[in-house]
Amino acid sequence: MGLRNLAKQIKQKEKEASVTIEEKFIKAIDGFLLTSPKKPRVDRLAFKPSQYYKCKRQTYYFLGGEKGIKKKYPRSERILQVGTALHEWVQEDVFMSMKELMGGELEVELLPKEELPNFGKEGLEFLKQSDAPDMEIKFLDHSYTEKFPISGMVDGWMEFDNISFLFEFKTINSKDFSLLIEPLKDHVKQGALYCLSLGVKRVMFLYLCKDTQNLKAYLVTYTDEQIEWVRKHIVGIEKAIDSKELPDKEVNQSCRFCQYKHLCDVDKSVELKP
Repeated sequence: MGLRNLAKQIKQKEKEASVTIEEKFIKAIDGFLLTSPKKPRVDRLAFKPSQYYKCKRQTYYFLGGEKGIKKKYPRSERILQVGTALHEWVQEDVFMSMKELMGGELEVELLPKEELPNFGKEGLEFLKQSDAPDMEIKFLDHSYTEKFPISGMVDGWMEFDNISFLFEFKTINSKDFSLLIEPLKDHVKQGALYCLSLGVKRVMFLYLCKDTQNLKAYLVTYTDEQIEWVRKHIVGIEKAIDSKELPDKEVNQSCRFCQYKHLCDVDKSVELKP
């Protein structure tokens, strides 16, 4: 064994020996979050509200069925699971409990999906998960594209002060919250896709600061032009995918975290499944 390797082993053992019980405790929690069995998730080949407006090449690889390299980090798992728990809190413990406890005095009325303007529209399918809050609306929309549907899930559909709107709940950190004077642009684009599929033109975004638990709300009314842009955008992406032409690179800071970076770096084209 070389001196360099021996020195590395000694250094590693010293590092392991210096780990405190507190650090071991946190490591045990993070290890559970990374390895605990979860319900199998169907990663459907469809346009997703949080993805469709981003890198076209990323969408190309995803809809082409390419397997990305996904790295799991403890912090990401904590953010995901805490966010899910907070969504369930605002849906079940606030709005759904409000309906149950307030009865006829309820100011915020939860509306059934059957009252959505596009309910019953050909190509629009509503899905139900057994463990999802009743106010949550999950759907598949095949009405605008031929091969890849829109797959969406909106946090609610409600009426307040004689105005009906879709409801979206978001959690952000205190720095971003302090600078917030309007909904984040990414969230506005997500809402536009919901409006296209469900036939609603208003979305209420409710932001919770994760550090202070303060709230901010913004009601966005979408124009016909905004919604038409979404339709043209997803139709254009599908046509580009069907033509089997690799979209241009869109280089930005998020590229190094992309699960398809190994494909994009070598400009790999995919043979889309029929």
